[in-house]
Amino acid sequence: MLSDADCLTLAQHIRLLPVASGMTGIVRLLADGPGTAILHGLVVRMCVILDHAAGCG
Repeated sequence: MLSDADCLTLAQHIRLLPVASGMTGIVRLLADGPGTAILHGLVVRMCVILDHAAGCG
């Protein structure tokens, strides 16, 4: 994935990894138990982490 993104700086590469991982985590949470993930705020927590990771720098 990152080899296709040669135009990104090193800092952008570093921030991209947790964002991609977080997106995968949200999909897994919703696939495994959408009601539980939403009711217990797990998706909201993951989104806050993604907002933070994307805004750092």
